[in-house]
Amino acid sequence: MKRIVGFVLLQAAAVLFAYGRVTDRERENNALRSFSDMLDQLRGLLESDASPMPELLRKLSKCSVGEARYFVDSLNASMNSLGECSFQELWHRALSEQAALPGEQARQELEALGALLGRYDLQSQLDAAAECREKLRQSLEKRQNDHRQDMYLTIGLSLSASLLLGILLI
Repeated sequence: MKRIVGFVLLQAAAVLFAYGRVTDRERENNALRSFSDMLDQLRGLLESDASPMPELLRKLSKCSVGEARYFVDSLNASMNSLGECSFQELWHRALSEQAALPGEQARQELEALGALLGRYDLQSQLDAAAECREKLRQSLEKRQNDHRQDMYLTIGLSLSASLLLGILLI
């Protein structure tokens, strides 16, 4: 009886491990998606609204979701120290608080965008936002394709390993 309970618990642990890995990847993909959508909205606001950056960020906060909203809210909260720090530094600090943003490339692209915003002409800012958004979308697409394969592999390996270990224990 103890062996059967142990075997069942082993299977449950394998399923929970696989579920945790799959949900972590989904959370990271959702973060990339929310940042990509936020860049679309930022681009639209830059094109249509000549407001100063703090006002633009308040508007962006209202229409952003997920991890991107936390980022914009954090950036908004730090805007009162804009004279003491550059916008690029504030952008970097807010971005460094985003644990769910996967991949160094995505962070580098967003860092580069933060260095351009508010410094150059409108068209340069729009182009930089569009380029960053496109790279994030490409990264998201690749991650989604990899995620499907990794999901089946993770679940399969977890269950196979737990079955093998269960057979050895029984």
